[in-house]
Amino acid sequence: MVYSTQEPTAEELDELYGSYPIKAALSPITRKRFAELLRSFEPFRSTGHILDVGSGSGFFLDVAMEMKWDAHGVEYDPSIVKACVLRGMKMQQGALDVSHYQEGSFDVLTSFEVLEHLIDPRAEIEKFHALIRPGGLLYATTPNYNSVSRWLAHPSWNIINYPEHLNYFTPRTLDRILSENGFIKERLVTTGISVSRVRSSITGNQQENIDPNNDDERLRGRIESSRFLLFGKRSMNAALSLMGMGDSLKAMYRKKG
Repeated sequence: MVYSTQEPTAEELDELYGSYPIKAALSPITRKRFAELLRSFEPFRSTGHILDVGSGSGFFLDVAMEMKWDAHGVEYDPSIVKACVLRGMKMQQGALDVSHYQEGSFDVLTSFEVLEHLIDPRAEIEKFHALIRPGGLLYATTPNYNSVSRWLAHPSWNIINYPEHLNYFTPRTLDRILSENGFIKERLVTTGISVSRVRSSITGNQQENIDPNNDDERLRGRIESSRFLLFGKRSMNAALSLMGMGDSLKAMYRKKG
C-alpha cells in the first residue's frame, strides 16, 4: 500500500475542491460506457436505489435515471449539488454521511476515482458497506499504482499529486481492503493506458482529463469508429488485466449476506 504520510488540512481540501475542474458535457462514448455498466448492475436491482459517491456533475446519475434507477449522489460543490437536484437527483452536499440514509438501503453504490483522494479509505469503505443492502453491489474505480503508465513516466507520474491524491492501490491491496470489510469479489480488472497522462508526465505539458480534445479522447473516438481497433482494445485490456498493469482499477464486489 502506497500513501501520503502527510495529511492535508481542511483549508487545503476546501481550496482544492472549491476550484475542482468539472466537465461541461458528457461525451457520447462515456455515455455509452455508463449505459453498459448500468446494464451489468441489473442482476442486483431490487429496490432500484443507487448511490454515487463523488458524483461530480452528475452525468452518471443522469444515465442511471434514464434507465429508471432512483438516483442519489454525494458531492462537495454546493453549486453542482443544486444543479443535480434541479435535474431530479437526490443529493447530499459534503462528505458521505451515513446518518443521511437508512442502513442497507441501496442496491448499488458506485465510487468513481474517489478512494485515492481520501485520508482514510478504510473508514469510507465501512460506510459503503453500511449503506449497501445484503447481496447488493459496490462498484469502485481508482488509479492502479502498478500500471504501465507509472513505469513509463516514473518518477514524474502525475497521478502522485498531493494534496489531491493521498492513497495508491494495486489489485492486491484493493482486493484486500474490500475483502476485509465484508465484500466478495465479483470482478476486479485493470484496464487502459492513458496516453495523455503519460505524455503530460514526461513532457510536463499538462493535458486536462476534462479536455474533449486531449490525446485520450481523440484516441477513443478513433477506436469507437473501427471494429478492428475495438478488437485490439479489448485484447489489450485483457492482457493488461491479466498482468494487473492497466491504468484503472475497476472493482465490482458484492456485499456478503
